[in-house]
Amino acid sequence: MNKGVTNLPSYQRVCRAANDRYLNALSVVNDPTPAYQQIADLTDSKVSGGRRFSGFNPARRDDVRLFQAVLSGVYELRGFHNSDIRKSLVRDSRDPSERRRQANRVSRMLKRLHVRGLIAKIPRTRRWRVTERGQILLGSIVRLHYHGLSLVA
Repeated sequence: MNKGVTNLPSYQRVCRAANDRYLNALSVVNDPTPAYQQIADLTDSKVSGGRRFSGFNPARRDDVRLFQAVLSGVYELRGFHNSDIRKSLVRDSRDPSERRRQANRVSRMLKRLHVRGLIAKIPRTRRWRVTERGQILLGSIVRLHYHGLSLVA
């Protein structure tokens, strides 16, 4: 095409066709926004019952170890206790005050997961279970941390 005012309609058609092809190609790509929203929900602090619960850092090794401990297949059928998670995260101490401190620390971690709806209490027991949302989100974070796979929305 020649450069001139008379060829502007032709330029418009060519540019519009190129933009349409580009937008059609982008429409096939999965939208990562829901995964980002879920990660933001996990990392932001939450307020529940007048108390503030800090968020998790998916890149932090301690948080990923907690996610792995909670997702362990051993607890899939019957759920897990605080002591089960504590044993997988820290060495068991002989000192009763240290053991109590570790149990309190794990309780706070479990409460942070519960406030976000990632784990739920099994009624009339002292056991917890991972929710479906928790399995999806925590599983994808563990995979991302160890294998570098993309998040599943």
